[in-house]
Amino acid sequence: MERYEDSKLYRIRHSLAHVMAEAMLERFPDAKIAIGPPIEDGFYYDFDFPQPPTEEDIKWVEKRMKKILSGNHDFVVREVTPEEARQIFADQPYKLELIDDLVNGRVDENGQQIAQPAEKITIYTQNKFTDLCLGPHVANTKEIDPKA
Repeated sequence: MERYEDSKLYRIRHSLAHVMAEAMLERFPDAKIAIGPPIEDGFYYDFDFPQPPTEEDIKWVEKRMKKILSGNHDFVVREVTPEEARQIFADQPYKLELIDDLVNGRVDENGQQIAQPAEKITIYTQNKFTDLCLGPHVANTKEIDPKA
């Protein structure tokens, strides 16, 4: 039996978490982001908002997610040094904390406990959004049905 972490559903949900984060940051540019993994029954992303999202905000984000998905954006992975990661996420305090945890061998890019300090950090970018992440993701947003 295939492990959930190896399934296409896992990759879709993981990718959707990143698309949602991109849309949320467009709506709330001052929001601070933490982690956003796929889980057994969906996905989530931890945000620290300047003000609570309204129902109107959520509808806007859903609409924006569909637009991002229809843009056929690749998920591009690359490795960076801890210093590069700190520059990329300079305005995101939770990401800086996670980078410190990576460098000190406490957790990986997905927030899971590890034993070895990271010399390189993996990031994924799609469209205008970049995040610390080990993946996996779909190759392109066109693999996700925006109507699903």
